[in-house]
Amino acid sequence: MPRRAYKEIQLQQLRSFCETARLGSLMAAAESLGLSQPTVCEQVHALERAMELKLVERHRHGCRATEAGKLVAELAAPLVGGINMLKRTVHEALGKVETWVTVAATQRVLLDDLPQVVVEFERLHPNVRLRLLEMQHGQVTEAIETGEADLGLSLEKGLDPLRPTLIFEPGYDLQHYLVTPPDHPLSKRRTLKLEDLAEYPLVNSPRSFPNRVMKAALDEAGVFQKQRRVEAFYAAVTRRYVELGYGIGLVLGLPDRPATSTGLHERSMAKIFAPETIYLVRRKTELPNEPLRAFMTTIASVLDGNKPAAADA
Repeated sequence: MPRRAYKEIQLQQLRSFCETARLGSLMAAAESLGLSQPTVCEQVHALERAMELKLVERHRHGCRATEAGKLVAELAAPLVGGINMLKRTVHEALGKVETWVTVAATQRVLLDDLPQVVVEFERLHPNVRLRLLEMQHGQVTEAIETGEADLGLSLEKGLDPLRPTLIFEPGYDLQHYLVTPPDHPLSKRRTLKLEDLAEYPLVNSPRSFPNRVMKAALDEAGVFQKQRRVEAFYAAVTRRYVELGYGIGLVLGLPDRPATSTGLHERSMAKIFAPETIYLVRRKTELPNEPLRAFMTTIASVLDGNKPAAADA
């Protein structure tokens, strides 16, 4: 049969183009969609003809979206994602399928921030099941990008140009706390300077601070020059070895909510260190369904007062 040119933009064309723009390869897009490469190629070219724009250009590693293509991908991805979710959304609304929300977060977020949120959400939405995944910082965004999780909570901000399919929304703020034994000299000082921390071994690893400005300030103050026997990454490990007398530690926590069950002294460092923001990460290609929106709303309501004033998506 003779090939018939598409006269209107079709869903298959948008789906093939968005996947090609996301993966940077016609072959990879074909494998992802379960189609042949010629089929994906024809659908992308058909979309170019329909829009009268060059959307994809070849390069030595595959292909990439043109400037016009990037704009089309950004605008079309939520539409394609919404259509892909239509069947499930309808069945969820009719109560025919069990609804799950999968959340990826680091150990500290799961331990310190989310328990109250989870309890409140399950009280309000007993028919929705939560699945919580503990991950390291860099793994959270990867879990969202691959579809392993629906929502991620991460300190990482969306500055990576290789991840244009993700949305990073400010969720809530954290502040830094100095953790010491109750009778430690630093717990009794009325005021603290950054240089005061250099008098004692810090149990945090220098690589455990994702904020480069903060790490540079600690370096300049000589905090890491003191000989240390422990270099911890996680807040729970930091607290445990401070408790055992290996030094002092720095941890993140909700503003004005230091941990009280550890038996340690936790002092706010808000006058020295700027707050850190936990970002809510989700896929741009999928519109959030009602359970996911409800969980994000619960985060905002339970952690009220810790959310940044300006949205920075």
